[in-house]
Amino acid sequence: MGGTDHMPTAIGTSSPIPGLGPPGVHGICFSCDSIKDMDIAEEVATRLAAPAPAPAPATAPATVEATATATSTATATAPATTTAAATWYSVGILATDQELALRCAEFCRRHGLHALFHPLDLDVCGTDPLDDRLLRLLGRRADELDSPWLNIDLAMWVREGETLLESLVPMPLVDEAVDWAVDRVKHAQDVIGRPLTIENAPYPFVVGDQDILTLMTRIAERADCLMTIDVGHLYGLRVQRGLPPVLPSDDDIAWDRVVEAHMSGTFVRRFEGGARLVDDKHDWPVGDEVWDLADQLLPRAPQLRSVMAEAEGMNADELTESVRRFARRADYWWGAS
Repeated sequence: MGGTDHMPTAIGTSSPIPGLGPPGVHGICFSCDSIKDMDIAEEVATRLAAPAPAPAPATAPATVEATATATSTATATAPATTTAAATWYSVGILATDQELALRCAEFCRRHGLHALFHPLDLDVCGTDPLDDRLLRLLGRRADELDSPWLNIDLAMWVREGETLLESLVPMPLVDEAVDWAVDRVKHAQDVIGRPLTIENAPYPFVVGDQDILTLMTRIAERADCLMTIDVGHLYGLRVQRGLPPVLPSDDDIAWDRVVEAHMSGTFVRRFEGGARLVDDKHDWPVGDEVWDLADQLLPRAPQLRSVMAEAEGMNADELTESVRRFARRADYWWGAS
């Protein structure tokens, strides 16, 4: 496990974060189930490479005010045709699946996309010892994909050797979790040879009373790693706890370490007694409340490189439109860059 002789892999806490990934590249990312839905990914990437259809002209407004409104709406919704709607593609695979990694790498090359690696068996919060052999395999997959970093949710992904893809156990919101995660993140980065970016997981249940972004900042600064903000997960967690979506403590987050943001649909389950559970649904459109939270938080991140439209379960039409909607909104999110 990591010790006091850790050598910085990604960034130093006392110096500015260098440009990571392809120089100057920031843009929209999309995802599909890398095992089952690569045919959808192919279709979507092909459609996104073509100019988007122009918005339908407004129908004969009756007043000058209506004309101005129609023009404003068309401008706000029309995507630029000279810039690709998608820049990144998120690859979720296991460390041992070299064949799929190479297939995804070739897919990205053909479509002019940059790969972002989201391993499905890297566990920086669980209780199983970290396996150096698996970490070295993850490093090889990252090399094959040429991913600038590896993204991992702060949750237990593995239990007694079994992957928990459909039943992740989120990191407890307690101080002790910071010490545990820091050592594991340091060690993983050292063996893999590329930086990790830690992401706030979904919380179907909550243990502890600390704020997730505050804990992530402490882990990132001590482990010398990067951060990913999942806006839908954050919205769901705070709503479940009866908190406002934006907190005063957000002013003190290490925003200069945030390189990715993820957004997907949410679904609210209501129970007797007034309890609520907010689930993230990758096959649902992003709701207004998640867009609003993204607009308040993402411009604070000067190193933001990728905003991902998470979309496992969508068909090609739905995912294409989702990515284009993200692209139309993106300029605002790069406000701090």
